[in-house]
Amino acid sequence: MNLKKFYNTKVNIITNTGMKFDGVVTDYFHPDENETGKESIVIDSSNGSAIEFYEDDIKEIENFDANLA
Repeated sequence: MNLKKFYNTKVNIITNTGMKFDGVVTDYFHPDENETGKESIVIDSSNGSAIEFYEDDIKEIENFDANLA
């Protein structure tokens, strides 16, 4: 899914279960660094929680920074 390109940007995420999250991507993990063998990112969400998302949990991800005008 190439989640690395979202590192250090504000994003909106919709999960496969329909939940919505927004925040800044503070960490990126290559598949080789995860026990699952899957790519993942961690966001600091707008409510202050750090949340990890694996590539197959994400239905949609959008760079929020690009939408600011």
